[in-house]
Amino acid sequence: MRMRDDNARSTPHLDLNLLELFECVWRTRNLTAAGERLGLSQPAVSRGLARLRDTYRDELFVRHRRGVEPTGFAQSLAEPVLTALAMVRRTVEKPTFSPMDDTRRFRVALSDIGERYFLPRLAQWFAKHAPNVGIDTVSASRAELQVGLDNGDIDLAVGFLPGLGKQVHERKLFEEKFVYIARAGHPSVNGRIRASQLRDLSHVVGSPQGTRHAAAVEKVLTGAGVKAVVAMRVDSFLTIGPIVANSDLVAVVPSNLAALVAEHVELQLLAPPVQFPRFDVSMVWHRRFHGDPAVGWLRETFLRLFGE
Repeated sequence: MRMRDDNARSTPHLDLNLLELFECVWRTRNLTAAGERLGLSQPAVSRGLARLRDTYRDELFVRHRRGVEPTGFAQSLAEPVLTALAMVRRTVEKPTFSPMDDTRRFRVALSDIGERYFLPRLAQWFAKHAPNVGIDTVSASRAELQVGLDNGDIDLAVGFLPGLGKQVHERKLFEEKFVYIARAGHPSVNGRIRASQLRDLSHVVGSPQGTRHAAAVEKVLTGAGVKAVVAMRVDSFLTIGPIVANSDLVAVVPSNLAALVAEHVELQLLAPPVQFPRFDVSMVWHRRFHGDPAVGWLRETFLRLFGE
């Protein structure tokens, strides 16, 4: 038989409404005013205060010519009781996000193309509309991306990210297509590129971590109908522009990246003579954090700046 510990004391049952009554009387120092704020009659206030006194074995509030004043014990209770009530209320109140005042740091999974395309405009927008909010980008494999989205280490992933499962939400930003790039003055390419040329042109292919672009491009290039030579594979799409601009290699890259790179190096942007698959650039986030108002604001910002 288990022996009872005579020194052990069970915690008295305490109605949350009684703590709210304590808080209201503490703030108003008036039983009538407390009852009006809480929608209670005078008898109900008196009964509630009697229960509090019985629980704590203290008078708690004594009559004063202008209402009531707390006892020394009530003064010692005020801080923990008010803190506890605030914590409980936060569990039922919907969180808010104020971009002009908040200091939230977002973690966003982006490819190298994503960083180049999205971040300059985001930086301008944040400087004006969310000056204290920050972004940390991360390059993640698909496995790392799934884990990061699930545990909240990654707030949002943006790019071509199919097949991440039913636990994530996805929202399309825009459809993207591939284009060819070749250097200005290329000996074999001048304003257009023909399908018959592809077998004789050496290609450079980009394959950033966590993306599926290389597989989609190489499937077409190395197929029976093309049989192009892949002379170089690189981890970053951002290196392709300078490589092509300084060689006779050609490349197949997303059109938005091609337009950005062509602003800085002399390139020809060419329509592909064979069909490459188009793809959707989307935002992906975990359903567990769908209600986070800060991440919701970030999604709306991406839609405002980059959505179709």
